[in-house]
Amino acid sequence: MAKKLIVACGSGVATSTTIAEKIKSRFEDDNISYPVEAVDYKSILNELPQASIYVYIAKPETEVLEEAERLGVAVFPGVPFLTGMGVDGVYEEIVAATKK
Repeated sequence: MAKKLIVACGSGVATSTTIAEKIKSRFEDDNISYPVEAVDYKSILNELPQASIYVYIAKPETEVLEEAERLGVAVFPGVPFLTGMGVDGVYEEIVAATKK
């Protein structure tokens, strides 16, 4: 499995890029070298096999969650990175997932 974190939103441009940049910045601050990429949700099933961590904006469909589980991809909510509410806890879980 590739070691990569993907952030997916509808277009792969606005929201996912914002969250991806916030995660990249925190990784840099914590000296964590881990690729982070924004992708569009329409291609998520093609992207999951190349990822080890998936951060979503809108709750993914059951099919996507099942495929992530089958592939061993850790899944986390991205909204806390937009709102600031609960962001530290989610970030710590993501950091732990980068070490697996």
